[in-house]
Amino acid sequence: MKKIFLSSVLAFSLLGSTAFAKEYTLDKSHTNVGFKIKHLQISNVNGSFKDYNAMIDFDPATFEFKKLEATIKVSSINTENQTRDNHLLQDDFFKAKKYPDMTFTMKKYEKISNEKGKMSGILTIAGVSKEVELDAEIGGAIKTKDGKEKIGFTLSGLIKRSDFKFASSVSTITLSDDVKLIIDSEALEK
Repeated sequence: MKKIFLSSVLAFSLLGSTAFAKEYTLDKSHTNVGFKIKHLQISNVNGSFKDYNAMIDFDPATFEFKKLEATIKVSSINTENQTRDNHLLQDDFFKAKKYPDMTFTMKKYEKISNEKGKMSGILTIAGVSKEVELDAEIGGAIKTKDGKEKIGFTLSGLIKRSDFKFASSVSTITLSDDVKLIIDSEALEK
């Protein structure tokens, strides 16, 4: 009898931990998918992508991500310099004709607190996939006037372009091997 009771409690606990997870869609007017890379070892070039989508499953009761899958259209790159943006789409950088999308698929979320966590997943750039770890900062969760949940969060991390065989013909003097990713987001419950 005790075994059955404990099994039932465990099953309920496991179900209960996912029962409050909700799907969210990005509020693009309050989201920025950005990056930063050192140029000539003296200054940073900042850029962003303007066309992207994500499927987010977040539990506002526990402040944990259950799922996050994102697709970014490479052709939407914007570094405030059209000549540079056009060059970045070529085969020595993003190979945009062959690989029009970058993707990220979360594999694990480790909660540190309601405000902080670590998200690991598979990032694919120009056909090369690598596991990366991102720092998550949860800004909070609120109810909107229509009763839907809205969450705010930032994901950031450092990747190496050499890990993705990205722009391998460009020296690290011209462009740093380190690329800082910064994604600031608001998302609304579907």
